[in-house]
Amino acid sequence: MKKICLLCLFALFCAFTYAQDTIVKINGDQISAKILEISTTEVKYKKFNFQDGPIYIENKSNIQLIRYSNGTKEEFQSQQTKSTDIPVENSSDYYSGPVNTSNKIERYGNHFRYQGENISENALHDVLFKSKDKQIMSLTGNAKDAKKLQYIGFGAIPLGVGAIYFFARGVFGTTYYNQRPNSGYMTLSALCFAGAITCPIASGYFKHKRNTSNREAIKLYNTKF
Repeated sequence: MKKICLLCLFALFCAFTYAQDTIVKINGDQISAKILEISTTEVKYKKFNFQDGPIYIENKSNIQLIRYSNGTKEEFQSQQTKSTDIPVENSSDYYSGPVNTSNKIERYGNHFRYQGENISENALHDVLFKSKDKQIMSLTGNAKDAKKLQYIGFGAIPLGVGAIYFFARGVFGTTYYNQRPNSGYMTLSALCFAGAITCPIASGYFKHKRNTSNREAIKLYNTKF
């Protein structure tokens, strides 16, 4: 029983760790975070263990790279921070690259690019909703709903642990006079096992629906605006 509990806690810890973004600063510090938005000069994020808390802002000049939850990483070149007492028009060293002011939305890694800035998926949905186009808003709503349902995949962890637990109770919980497996526990084990298989499949479906709805909404937005 103790081993099963430890296995459950370990699986939940792995799932929790995998879902976080990591900010690696130039000085070597690492921050477990949930990235919200990346602009040309700043990174906005929330602390991963306190996502209901305040939004933090870090200058990109202080960041070496960001490791996203899906395993990809984005490196940042050293940038000269903009002085607050120098007008933007006189700060020629602030940003040497071309500035894209187009209203077109493009996919940019795990984020999106709009008007020369990297924006999060939540910010993308805000832009799409502001279009007031019924078709775009419908597709965006589908993407938001699918994003919420996508996390059903994490349900496979407790269901898998439950399947092992009930199977063990059904097989090893027999008495000397009753050597047959307990049918009630075996049924529960089978149901948990079926749920553990179904959750990742459902999660994959909703992830596909989420990406497809975002892609179609962006395509429609770029066509109309």
